[in-house]
Amino acid sequence: MSPRHTTHAGTTHDAAKVRVVVTDALGLQRVLTLLTGRHHAFTRLSAEEAGTGRWTVGVDLLATPDEVDLVVARLHRLPCVLTVDVTLAGRLASTA
Repeated sequence: MSPRHTTHAGTTHDAAKVRVVVTDALGLQRVLTLLTGRHHAFTRLSAEEAGTGRWTVGVDLLATPDEVDLVVARLHRLPCVLTVDVTLAGRLASTA
């Protein structure tokens, strides 16, 4: 995945990794519904059980920094979301 992508309109989108921990499987469904219903450019989506009923959702997406902020804000509004961690493209290379 390229860390930077320019659309036909000239808007630059950066790669971002979003990691969300939710309380249960119903929370997982709510997060997936929220994320897939917004027409974001997802390049990867994964979910796995994290133990004690909790689930971890991992999403790679191409978005502007404002769009990433909007995704994070929407996730924080869900009562089932325990944590949201974001790694932007500039930091992906330094943590790999």
